[in-house]
Amino acid sequence: MRRLILASMVLAFFSVCWGQTPGVVRADHQQEAVALLAQKNAAQATPRSPLSSATCAFTFTSGANDTFLKYCVTANGNIALFQTPAGHEHIAVGQDGEGYGLCDLFSATAYNDYAEFGDSANWGPATVLSQNAKSVKIARTTSDGAWTLTQTFTQVAGSLPSVKIAMAMKNNTTEDRVVDLVRYADVDADGASLDSLDGTAHSAFGWQPAGNGRKFGLAMQDVASTSFHEGFAQSVPQGPAPCDLLRDVALATLTATDGSIFMFYELHVPKGTSKTVTVSYRGL
Repeated sequence: MRRLILASMVLAFFSVCWGQTPGVVRADHQQEAVALLAQKNAAQATPRSPLSSATCAFTFTSGANDTFLKYCVTANGNIALFQTPAGHEHIAVGQDGEGYGLCDLFSATAYNDYAEFGDSANWGPATVLSQNAKSVKIARTTSDGAWTLTQTFTQVAGSLPSVKIAMAMKNNTTEDRVVDLVRYADVDADGASLDSLDGTAHSAFGWQPAGNGRKFGLAMQDVASTSFHEGFAQSVPQGPAPCDLLRDVALATLTATDGSIFMFYELHVPKGTSKTVTVSYRGL
């Protein structure tokens, strides 16, 4: 009798689960579809120049299974794909949004390149300075000649693989200047557009809560920079306006949101010199 009662309880439990799961899955799929459509519309609404691209030009891979990392860099210095561990993608979902923005506080001029979320059309073409099996170095100067951004992407293999991005800002003018620099990513953690997102003084991150079947995420972290910096989450997938950075910043942890993250730096750059900051991407 006890076995019969236990079997009946188990059957009832699974009947409830099977009765509820299809509705949950449909709701999740519907929400994801709506988020991806909104993401596409937002990307199409952003201006872009003929130089804008989200096409992979350099691809790097290391490790296997839990230590696997694959990412790619565009000709302009955007990360258009970031997969870790094996089979878990965090950027190449829907619209590929990742890149850099800066605001020259001296002239109040904004410059940005956010891959499929557009660019400010005031950059010159990018130049590859060096390349090997583990890194690529790309330089790009603003069309007014005021700034040169040199980015060095370096793959770090190991038990917790990552990519380091050193960003050197050179002031090409004859005056000392201050620039706000950002590194941005439209996180689609573990293949999902609707994520939890937040930031700290030294990092920003998006992740999938374990309870919904997805368990991974993406973190962007400062690497020992001495310049003032802060990590933020945004309530929108598109990149921040470089001269209006706080417009879409979240004041609390975001949940089930198609948002994005960025690291902010304020750099005081004397004339003719460079300042460098480094960020790291890794899986959560």
